[in-house]
Parts: sequence; structure tokens; C-alpha cells
Amino acid sequence: MSKKRLLSSGLFSLIEKIVTVSAMLILTPSIITSIGSDGYGLWLLILSLMAFFNIIELGFPAAVQRFVTLYLEKGDKETANVFLTTSLLLFLSLGTVSALSAICVFNYPLLLGLGNDYQDTLMQVALIFALKIVMDFSMNPVHAIYSAHLRVDADAALSTLNVIVKSLLIFYIGRQHGVVAMAYCAVLTDVSINLLKIGVARKIYPYWSLNVSNISLSRVLELFNFSKYIIIMAFARMVNQRSAPILISNIMSVKAVAIFGVAQNLINHADSLNSSIFQAFSAFFTKLVARGDDLNEYVIKTARLCFLVCLVLTLNLIIFSKPFISIWLGKGFNQASEIIVILSFALLNRPYSVIFRNILIAQANHKNLMYVSIIGSISTISLTLLLGRAFGLIGVAFAFTFISYITQFLLNRMIFVRFNRISLLKADAFFIFSVTICILASFYSELISNPIQNWSSLVLSAFLFNLIAIPSLSLLLLPREFLKSLIVRIKV
Repeated sequence: MSKKRLLSSGLFSLIEKIVTVSAMLILTPSIITSIGSDGYGLWLLILSLMAFFNIIELGFPAAVQRFVTLYLEKGDKETANVFLTTSLLLFLSLGTVSALSAICVFNYPLLLGLGNDYQDTLMQVALIFALKIVMDFSMNPVHAIYSAHLRVDADAALSTLNVIVKSLLIFYIGRQHGVVAMAYCAVLTDVSINLLKIGVARKIYPYWSLNVSNISLSRVLELFNFSKYIIIMAFARMVNQRSAPILISNIMSVKAVAIFGVAQNLINHADSLNSSIFQAFSAFFTKLVARGDDLNEYVIKTARLCFLVCLVLTLNLIIFSKPFISIWLGKGFNQASEIIVILSFALLNRPYSVIFRNILIAQANHKNLMYVSIIGSISTISLTLLLGRAFGLIGVAFAFTFISYITQFLLNRMIFVRFNRISLLKADAFFIFSVTICILASFYSELISNPIQNWSSLVLSAFLFNLIAIPSLSLLLLPREFLKSLIVRIKV
């Protein structure tokens, strides 16, 4: 049963990602047409700023899921209920603090690089999203129930429904009436689907009842002891994914936020796809470390597979981003394709991140990763402001890519080498090969992309390119025995 649920969870999670990306691709042009580039830039700025207030969760969601799963696995429903009730009160408190903080920040548009004429709109949106913030925080114990019972499939299915309904409301109603109406559509859908999630969670685990006597300060401290290192790492990840719109609005314009946001969203979705493929490697490396197995062989095999995926994603972004942006959003967003090319090179160091991060966490060295995260966050903000003022959006893209190499390729490597005697020469050879191929592709991408003028030619060109590129790169990067076993399975 557990294997079936894991497969089902993986399938529904993949469907959720596909639906989310599809909704973004369909909605973005229509929103820009309805509210303009400035309006879309304002919408991205609001969403990015709202995401930062999730940091107040302080890493507790992961801790709650861990402890609830642990005690339910032991059959100790009483202790599991203590964690659920305690965490609900905790998240209600944190959600209220987060919502009030958001209202305060949105009351001062100058902090966001906006004029005072945006104040009324920002305050209306802040008041609407305040309800969403409190409810999102409070849903964490419910998500812990889904996770503990391996029912992520049900959670993902309802999240997929949320994306579909929200997109339809925004498309047919919200975008016609501006940013405030879009916020109403988003919050109304989230509240409705969250109520459904609560109902389903009650059926999955009907034994939880709210009891004041279950609230325990010691359990809060226990949660904090587990999550304290995750907080900084989560903040660093948030800076890398969400800080650009806020920084750009302060040094440029709202339209510049829209252009950069389009590019960064596509990169984030590609990165999310890569992460979803390799997320199981965390548990895999943990088991290897626990058994004391030799990691050398597995590190190289993982690097080969990860470099293949990242190289294919990066090549597609480099070669097809220009015609894709032109067909999708029009020539007014052509600069986004240049930004995509620069940001896509950051994907090439993700294999190092998969190896270094997963093994160091398995070895309980995540405290050192936290220090790297702090350095990365400060450096990203500083270099973005410096290069952004000097070179505009291109400078911002270079800043994000450069800092990703400093943190993931250099600093994490230093920590990894300190605790592991594993040769990285073969991984470095794959990296040099990948970078060389992508640099050549960026020079010759015009030969492929120039003839592309519509969706049909874009899809056909991408299909033919990948039909040649994926098998060719697989032969160069993947081990022969892996390819042989793969061919055998395909035949079967």
C-alpha cells in the first residue's frame, strides 16, 4: 500500500506542477493585455512580497510533519495530537503576526520603490491577503496529517483543483477589474479549497480533537530545536527566488519587474522540475550514510544523471527562449529572453547542489550550509543593487547567476571536501563539458530560432532538437551499464 501511495503522490505532484506551469503560460499574456505591463509588474511585486512573510513560519512546518509522522508511526496518537494542537495555536499566532506585518509594510509604498498613488491599492490588497496569510499558516498541521498518512496525492489533487479554479476566476473576472479583483479571486479560491482539505483530513485522521490541555510549551521548544537551522536556509532560498521584484522596483520601474519576473518564473519552473526529479536522493543518501557505504560511486552516477537533466533544460532555454517570449508575450518582452539565457547558466551548477546539500544534510552538517546561505543572501542583495544600478536588468541577472556559483559551486564544495574524501574530478569534467556546450549553443542559437515564427514551428523545432540532443547527450554523459539496463526495460 505504501508503494502505491508513494507512486500516486509522485504522479499527482507532477500533475500539479504541470497544471501550475500551464496556468502561468496561459494567464500571463491575458493579464498583461488586461492590466498592462505596469499592472502585471505590480502584481508580481505583491506576490513576491507576500511570499517573504512566510519566513515567519520559522521552519516549523517541516518539524511538525516530522514529529507527527514519527509518533503516528509508533501508534502514539496522544503525543501526535499534542503536536497538532500545539502547532495549530503556534501557527495561528505566527500567521497573525505575519498578516499585521504585511499590512504595515504595504502601508508604506516608498519602501517598495512605489509612489504614494499606489497606497490605496496596496492597502486593499494587504487587507484581502491578510486572511490568506493566517489561513495558510494554520493549514500546516493539516498538511502534516496528509504527509504522515502518505496522502500527499489527495493534498496535491486538491491543490491542482485550486490552481484550476483560481486561474478560471482570474481569467474571466479578476483581470477585467484590476489587481484588487485578482486578489479577491485568489483568496476566495484558497479559502474554499482549504476548507475542503480540512474536511478530507478529518476523514483520513478522525482522532484529532482540539483540546486546550494538549498545548505544551516543551513541544514548541522541541519543534524549534529541530527547525532552527532550516529557518536561515529557507530565507536564503526565498531571497534567491523572490527578492528580485522588490529590489528592481526600488532601482528601476514596475515594468522592469514584469520583464524580469517573466524570465525568473520560467527559470524557477525549470529548477522546480529538476528538483522534483532528484528530491528522492535526499533519503537515498541518508540511507547510504547511515549504513556507512562508500559514496564515491553513487556521487558520480548521480552527477552524471543530474548533469544530463540540467544540460537539456539549459539548452532548451538558451535556444528557444527568444522565439518563445516573442510568440508568447510579444516583442515588448524580448529583453526577458536575454535574461533567461544568463539565468539558465545557474542551472548547470545544480548537480553540485544535489550532491553537496543532500550528503551534508545526511551527515548532520546542515549548520555549515546555513552559514553559506547567510553569505549567499547578503551577497545576492548587495551585488544586485550594485550591478542593477550600473547595467539594469542584465546586471541583476548576472548578479543572481554569479552568486549561485559562489555559494553552490565554491563555498558548499569547501564544506563538502572538509567532511568527505570523495574525488570530484569526473563531476568537474561533466561540468566543463556542460558549460562549453551551452556557450556554443548561445552563439549558434540564432540559426535555429530565427526561422521560428509561430507556435507550430516552435513546437516542431523543439521536438526535433530534443529528439537528437537527448539521446546524444545520454550517450556522452550516462554510464554504459545504465543505458543498457534502460534499453532492456524499454524493450520489456
